[in-house]
Amino acid sequence: MARILDSWLWVLRKIRLHYDVIGQFAVLCLLVLGVLDYGYFFHGWDLLWWRQMVLQEEITPLSVLLHIGGVKVAIILVLTMWSYTRQAAEKRLQRNEDMPITQVRKRYCRFLIMRLLASLDKLIHHHPRMENFLDRHKDFSDAVELFRWEARKLFERTDLQLCLPLHEVLPVEDQQEKDLLHQGYGEKLHRLRELDIHMMVYEN
Repeated sequence: MARILDSWLWVLRKIRLHYDVIGQFAVLCLLVLGVLDYGYFFHGWDLLWWRQMVLQEEITPLSVLLHIGGVKVAIILVLTMWSYTRQAAEKRLQRNEDMPITQVRKRYCRFLIMRLLASLDKLIHHHPRMENFLDRHKDFSDAVELFRWEARKLFERTDLQLCLPLHEVLPVEDQQEKDLLHQGYGEKLHRLRELDIHMMVYEN
């Protein structure tokens, strides 16, 4: 039993270390399955049909060169996309690491409030009918609970979180933050303080 548990822990450790490669492999598998599913659903092309197509194809020097060229182009495109996403992730990580602690905390506070305000606007401005008002109220209650749970990270940190960089403990979704700022939620939050967050979380 201990050996099985150690094996699972080793697998999980490898997944954590190479999550980007596993993610890209998973996307590639999804694309292949999507093509196979589309062909079978709309044209009735099953695996035996694909096998027959491969066997019927005449192998000539030109066809071999074309296949090699297609594979090379596909590899170049995949490597280019992987390099681009990796460089973007490294730049974002470097920017977060270089950010001062006070700025990380201030940005996190602003992000939490903007997201909460967006949930409140969604509840108010959509003018829900009476039959779906309870559902929208539940969504907003969930948003408030999410806000309070994530805001506690500012003031309560576990032993594991104490060992991590602050920008990993207080993460901000860049695209969501950009969208909220574009919608104008950050315009009146220049004087937002951590004390305000503390009062919203711990004082009723």
